[in-house]
Amino acid sequence: MNDLKIEVLRNFDQFLIKNSARPFIAADRLSCIVGVLVDVKSACIVDFSKHDVEDIRLREFEKYLKLLGLTYVYEKTNLNSDLKDVESTHSYYISKNKETVNMLLDAEHELYDLFDSAEPNSPVIKIIHQKIGRLLGYPETATEWFLVRSERIYQAELDEDDIFRDLQKYHHFIHSRNNADEEFDEYDKPIHEAMEKYTPLSAKIMRENSGEKRWL
Repeated sequence: MNDLKIEVLRNFDQFLIKNSARPFIAADRLSCIVGVLVDVKSACIVDFSKHDVEDIRLREFEKYLKLLGLTYVYEKTNLNSDLKDVESTHSYYISKNKETVNMLLDAEHELYDLFDSAEPNSPVIKIIHQKIGRLLGYPETATEWFLVRSERIYQAELDEDDIFRDLQKYHHFIHSRNNADEEFDEYDKPIHEAMEKYTPLSAKIMRENSGEKRWL
C-alpha cells in the first residue's frame, strides 16, 4: 500500500470513529474494508442502519472508498412498509474491481430470492452460501461449519448455550471448532496486523473491547 493510500486510510479511520455513536461497530466495518485492501478478502459487505446514517455521512463514506481505489455498489432496502417510520438498511458491496462486486451482489440477490421458495439448507442454497463465503474471503472450513451449524440449529439439535459459544471466541465470522486456529491465521491475523499498522484507532477499539475474543 503506497503512502497516499495509507494516509487516506488513517483519515478514514478517524472519520468513522469520530462520526459513529457505536465506535466498536464502526471499527468492525472498517476491518472488512481493510481485509479487501490487503487481499484477504475479494469483497466485503458493509451495512448501515437508519440510525447509523444519522451519524455517518454516506457521501463522505463513498468519497473515502473512491480515494482508496475501491469499487462499490450501493443498495437501500426497506425492511418494513410503515411510510411514517421506514426502517431501512443501507448496504455497500465493495471490492477492488467491478466484476467481483457484481458477482457478490448477484449471489446475495439469488440467495434472498430462494428464501421464499427453498428449504433453508437445500443444496442450491448451500452452493450459494459457499460462493458468497469464497467472495468474502472466509476459509472453506469455516463456511462448511456454518452450513453444518445452520442445519443443526434448524433441526433443533443445538441448545442456546451451544449456539452462543461459537460467537464468543473470535471476531468477523463463526470459526469452525476443529480448524479455528488455522482460520484465524488465514483470515483474522493478517487483518488485525494491518489494522494495527494502518487504522490504529479502530484496532485499539476492537482490541480493548474484545472481551474473550482473540485479537493477535
